[in-house]
Amino acid sequence: MLIMMAFVSPQKKLDKLISKVWKDQDVEVVRVVIPDSLKTDIMVLSEVISEGETVGYACYATAFGCQIGGCAAPSNPNAQTYETFDYIVLYDTGLNILRVDIADYGGQYGYEICRKKWLAQFKGENNGFILDKNIDGISGATVSAQYLIDDVNKIGDKMKTIDLNSLVAHK
Repeated sequence: MLIMMAFVSPQKKLDKLISKVWKDQDVEVVRVVIPDSLKTDIMVLSEVISEGETVGYACYATAFGCQIGGCAAPSNPNAQTYETFDYIVLYDTGLNILRVDIADYGGQYGYEICRKKWLAQFKGENNGFILDKNIDGISGATVSAQYLIDDVNKIGDKMKTIDLNSLVAHK
């Protein structure tokens, strides 16, 4: 029996989405060294630069999904019993969300959150998202939707508290 595994390249996924969002601009994507306090929440943080000016930021992160073997109401997550999925948040310079995208969803349940129309609900805000209040629920993906919403809120809060100008970029 041959088992094939795919490994997602965060930078490749980021570059592809960035080229879609800033399609009319010649952009440079510069990976940023993030403080240790952010490493548990953000796998990759990049600055998007066009004509020498910052035009936005890109975060690549991982969230919990359903429990392995099925879904249950979100509880205190234990990384060993939960599936995870990777997602990307693109921000403008005011840290308003331009786009949220699911980069890699390998779970058997909850994949409905990958729909572009559902993900478009995050656009224009930074955080404060609440399921069934300002973010519509999605049948078959309640657990994954709640975890994504919680994570996007958390990253939005952290992005607002750090001094992005002081972060050192990899050149």
